[in-house]
Amino acid sequence: MTRACRPIALALASAAIVACSTSSPTAPAPAGPPTAALRVTYEQNPAPFQSSGCSFSTPSGWYTTARIQETAGVAVTVTGLTQKLDGAAVGFLNESFNSRFGACSGAAFTAGTIAANGAACGTVGACTSGTYSTYQFSIAGTDANGHAIAFDAPVLQLGARPAAQTSAFGTWVPRSAPKPFR
Repeated sequence: MTRACRPIALALASAAIVACSTSSPTAPAPAGPPTAALRVTYEQNPAPFQSSGCSFSTPSGWYTTARIQETAGVAVTVTGLTQKLDGAAVGFLNESFNSRFGACSGAAFTAGTIAANGAACGTVGACTSGTYSTYQFSIAGTDANGHAIAFDAPVLQLGARPAAQTSAFGTWVPRSAPKPFR
């Protein structure tokens, strides 16, 4: 309880009267249940252009490992994954969360979820003959406390595609014949 006192001037025989009021402090409203918080780290940023090893059908592209860490102690059920190149969602990257992310080294993983204080790891990027500057993914879902989650990962910069790696059609063209295996 606090007391606030204010002087009040009255025109009665030049007397000053002090009036005091009593008030009780307002207690803060109780906080609701916490909301999940996600943080993403990339193994490499920028991701270098790789001329091979990206995928069987398109061997060249950009890729690196991403780790999604939940930091507020609230599990997340992931219902959507959107992948973007240069800020726009692209159809050839339509995949499920489970096809892109799984267990981090030495950790347990339940498909479609990021455990409370847990993590999910995966390879992100794009195998493409096109030329792009950035990659980003977004996750949608619900946390264990019923909060809707809409999370945009940090932008992953894509390293330059070497000039020798493109043709008029945007595909990889080797500069010389491959060397035989020994």
